Amino acid sequence: MATSTEKIVVQVVVKGGKQIDNLGKKTKNATKGANGLTKQMGKMAAKALAAATAFRLIGQVVSGAIKTFTAFEFQMAKVRAISGASNKDFKKLSETAQQLGRTTFFTATQVAELQTNYAKLGFTTKEILNAQEATLLLATATGSDLGRAAIVAGAAVRGFGLDASETTRVVDVMTLSFNSSALDIEKWQTSMTKVAPIAAGMNIELEDTAAIMGTLTDAGIEASIAGTSMRNIFLKMKDSSSDLSKFLGFTVNSSVDLSKALEKLGTASDTTLDGLVNIRQVAAFSVMVKGAKRVEKLTAELRNAKGAAEEAASIIGDTLEGAFKRLTSAWQGLMIN
Repeated sequence: MATSTEKIVVQVVVKGGKQIDNLGKKTKNATKGANGLTKQMGKMAAKALAAATAFRLIGQVVSGAIKTFTAFEFQMAKVRAISGASNKDFKKLSETAQQLGRTTFFTATQVAELQTNYAKLGFTTKEILNAQEATLLLATATGSDLGRAAIVAGAAVRGFGLDASETTRVVDVMTLSFNSSALDIEKWQTSMTKVAPIAAGMNIELEDTAAIMGTLTDAGIEASIAGTSMRNIFLKMKDSSSDLSKFLGFTVNSSVDLSKALEKLGTASDTTLDGLVNIRQVAAFSVMVKGAKRVEKLTAELRNAKGAAEEAASIIGDTLEGAFKRLTSAWQGLMIN
C-alpha cells in the first residue's frame, strides 16, 4: 500500500501538471492575443504613417503652389508697375504669360520676367505681345536665359529703329549668326550695343552689321574691341572729311555703299589701309577688308534667315530634356491655376 507521503507526491504531480497545462494554455492564449494586438497596432501604425505621408505630400504640393503663384504674382506686379498697363492690357499680358508658360520650355514666371524686361525698354503692351513668342524661340534655340534674351533682342530692335513686329526677323538673324560664326548672345550684346545706333543712322542694315561682327569674332577679335572698332570705322566712312572717305571718294550711307566701299578697299595695299584708320582699329579694319568675301556670303545667308529660330527651337525641343522642361512648365501652370 502506498504511504501517505507517496499519495501526497502523486497529488502534487497530477495537480501541478494540470496547473502547468492550464498555465501553458493561458500563456498560449495570451501570446495569441498579444500577437493579434501587435498586428492590429502594426496596421494602425501603417495607416497612420500613410496618412502622415499623404498629409506631408499634400502640404508640399500646397506649399509649392503657393510659392509658385506668389512668385508669378510678384513678377506680374513688376510688369504692371513698369509698363503702366491698363486693366485690360494687364489681363492680356497675364493670360499670355500663363498660356506660354504651360506650353513651352519656360514657366509663366519666366515669361513674366521677359515682359518686365521689354517694359523696361519702353515696349508697349502691344509691342510686348508681338515680341514675346519670337523671344521664346530665341532663348530655346540658343539655350539662353529668357530674361536676357528679351533684353538683347529688344536692344537690337530699338538700336536699329525697328518695329516690334520685326522681332522675329531680329531673332532669326541672331540665331543663324550664332550658328554660322563664333558669335554667341554675350558677344552679340557686347558688340551690338556699341555699333547698332551708328549703323542704323547710316542705313546699314542689321544683317550687314551682324555679318561683319561675325567675321571679326571668327578672327579672334574680342567682342568689345570688335564693336568699338566697327563704330569708329563706320563713323570715318560717314565723315566726308576723313582720310577713309577721301580714299573712297564717297561717304557710306547705306548697306549698298558699304558693299562698294569694301570692294574698293580690297584693291588697296596694307600700308594704305593702315593709314586710313586709327592704330587701334587697324586689326579689325584689316580683317573686315580682307574678309569681304566672307562678309558678303554671311550677309546673304542672314538675309534669308527667316524661320531659323523656329527650326532650331523645334530640333532642340524634340528631345527628352525638352519634354521634361515642358512638363515642368505645365505643372507650374497648373499650380498657378
